[in-house]
Amino acid sequence: MASTLIVTPVLLLGCARAKTGPAPADAPSVRATPSVEPKAMNPLTGRKGSANEVFAVKIENTAAARPQIGLDAADIVFVEEVEGGITRLIGVFHTTFPTKVGPVRSARNTDVELLPMFGKPGLVYSGANSKVQGQIAKASIEAIERSDRDVSRSAPHNVMVDLAAVAKKFKVGKAQDIGLRFTESAPEGAAKAPSASVKVGNDMFTFEHSASGYLPKWNKDSYGSGKKAVRADNVVILRVQNRRDTQSTSNISVVSKTVGKGKAEVYRDGRKIVGTWSRKKTGGKLELRAEGADISLAPGKTWIVLQGS
Repeated sequence: MASTLIVTPVLLLGCARAKTGPAPADAPSVRATPSVEPKAMNPLTGRKGSANEVFAVKIENTAAARPQIGLDAADIVFVEEVEGGITRLIGVFHTTFPTKVGPVRSARNTDVELLPMFGKPGLVYSGANSKVQGQIAKASIEAIERSDRDVSRSAPHNVMVDLAAVAKKFKVGKAQDIGLRFTESAPEGAAKAPSASVKVGNDMFTFEHSASGYLPKWNKDSYGSGKKAVRADNVVILRVQNRRDTQSTSNISVVSKTVGKGKAEVYRDGRKIVGTWSRKKTGGKLELRAEGADISLAPGKTWIVLQGS
């Protein structure tokens, strides 16, 4: 760590004496004082900072895609509806980059509106229709298409990515403040809530709290199992507006609006805080508020669920 020299000024009297003779032995001396740099905080988790960049991976969320790989390493996981009541996940990775993540599927315009709040993240996906590709090209996103397949799985549910290798190859944006705030304990008065449940499209998501955090489940099935089960320290449910995607060649795709405002529920430490969310622009921060103050998350991993209506 670089040190900054802080120079203690020599007394003017000493400077004057220097013209006629040596300064007294007890004259002030110049000393180097090392600066103290505060420990950097990871803006996505509230934990120890990292010099890593930010990559988002579009992950399939159907029965044919199970088990999903690498999801436990994501700092943030978004749940979004894509079309026909089907949901997909976006794993946002910054702290660590697994050597295998997937199954990777196609991008949507919800990603185009959502992801620029991370700055210039890399978006790993397995393709998109021509209109969506055009939107991605204009957004503050580094498009990273992959098609490497795991032959032990059936197509199209078998595209896997070595995210550690991708991170070495592609230069994308560093992590930045996206609006999340963290405290070690829940605010006083937060209601006890041992679990949360929310329906997105045709899928039911539940989050059961225990000493090891929240256990996300999709239609009653957890992600991973045993010690490798995916867990989260926070669950954030954003009530958003869904609309038909007019910038897509699909006539059934939907876009979940994440620029705007709406109601929000935050679950942490087995407690629930009800408030609102707001985001002013695609590059803007996600603000969570209740009774005029920021809603703080527990340091750690977060699942953010976009529940459209």
